[in-house]
Amino acid sequence: MAEVFLKNSAERDFATEEWDRLCARDPSELAVAEIDRVISVGDLIHQARMRAGQFIACGVGVGDRVIVARPNVIEFVVDYLAVRLCGAVMVNLPWSAGTSITELSEILDAKVVVLTEHLVGDNPLFEQLGEKRFRDDIVAPIGPERPLPRLGDELAWLACTSGTTGTPKAAMHTNATWQRQTEVFAGHFGLSKDDPILVSSPVGHAVSMLFGVRFSLLFNSSMILVSRWKIDTAVDLIERYRCTFTVAPTPFLVDMVTYAEKNGNSRLKSLKFFPSAGAPVPRTLVRRGLEALPGCQVWSYFGTSECGAVTAVPLDANLAERLDTDGIAMPGTQTRVVNEELQLHCPEQMMTGYWPGDSNGRLHSNGWYQTGDACYQRDDGYIKMIGRAQDIILRGGENISPLEIENTLLSITNVEDVAIVGYPDDRLGSRLAAVVVKDGDVSLDDLRDHCREVGLGKAKWPEFMVCIDKIPLSAIGKVQRGVLEDLVWEEFRSDQSGTS
Repeated sequence: MAEVFLKNSAERDFATEEWDRLCARDPSELAVAEIDRVISVGDLIHQARMRAGQFIACGVGVGDRVIVARPNVIEFVVDYLAVRLCGAVMVNLPWSAGTSITELSEILDAKVVVLTEHLVGDNPLFEQLGEKRFRDDIVAPIGPERPLPRLGDELAWLACTSGTTGTPKAAMHTNATWQRQTEVFAGHFGLSKDDPILVSSPVGHAVSMLFGVRFSLLFNSSMILVSRWKIDTAVDLIERYRCTFTVAPTPFLVDMVTYAEKNGNSRLKSLKFFPSAGAPVPRTLVRRGLEALPGCQVWSYFGTSECGAVTAVPLDANLAERLDTDGIAMPGTQTRVVNEELQLHCPEQMMTGYWPGDSNGRLHSNGWYQTGDACYQRDDGYIKMIGRAQDIILRGGENISPLEIENTLLSITNVEDVAIVGYPDDRLGSRLAAVVVKDGDVSLDDLRDHCREVGLGKAKWPEFMVCIDKIPLSAIGKVQRGVLEDLVWEEFRSDQSGTS
């Protein structure tokens, strides 16, 4: 692991440090690019100050919450820097979050909500924002030359999540915890200004906020935005700007690997790192990635909105460690496994709590945090995530991890994608169903035969199969298991009534 270079966090003004790094660059350098637009460092600085002036004219002051719900566009970076100049609190949301935007604007008492107007149009949902809705035609004096002073322990970022409850809430991060999350992961890769960073997943989520936008500003490197995810667009940008780093959830990695398998990697040779998280990463996908993208470090890591990335695969790890684990704990993070659930102690990067305040008992007074994720931890410290604890299926008194079975079934040639869910059973409590996306002929017997051949315990063999066109995913690529459970139960009852 590289040495962490975050020091004296309580005494540092991180927003000013970030701004000063930007201002010290050559004004003519490329700061941010999209597929058909670019902005120089000098123009980015000017636009950020103009936007800060507009925010101040709207009443934004130190500590006020500003929601920015945009796609991956230059304006998002302008807004982010402007929020920092004002000493306000950044709240990034996906532009497509719909009711969550209006709901969180009330929960967080946001001063301003920034939308991309041509995308939301006259949607009546956003009319209820009233005067909070930002209009970019406001005439205002230019904003401050440097950020208003903020100390390390002051609130700076609200990382919004629905967690396991489905109710929107925000993990509260100070300037120091936000910086620690950025710098501790950055220290793992040894990037520099010569490493253009591809921001592929939505900036409304924590992953791209931390390891896309803030990485670029930390390293003084070019920030390359994929405005709407299309693999051809991403490949064009990687080739044009020689991007070396990207981080994104599983679906993005699937697209990249599939492209390379079909078209070769000649346009992707600059890519050196593609860590993936946000949803379980199948081991078969990591293997495919290492084969299709030679020279690129492909592996999975674990992180949360509450504390950022907390594991990483060492750059000198062997093949088995890359394929079979999610890495080891990052510097400053302690881990323990209690009843198969991963718990973390990383006070320098841990949230201070949730807004509006209920942590469901997961953040303890001694600093330990219950992730809600099940895992195994080896004696040498390597961690293997096995899915959300809430996704574990109790079958006949045995805890069954869907992820283990899914990884097994994905190695079947005609299984393009699969999710394992439980369905009710009077005797066992639950039985296992496989929801399969097929690429050719495959039957339930094929699945069970494969489980037998690889030595999977019989309790882990699926007992019912449903075929669909696509596994439903959330906005950040997590399987919507509740939707699949309802589908399986409906199909199972229909099947039973048809055979009775």
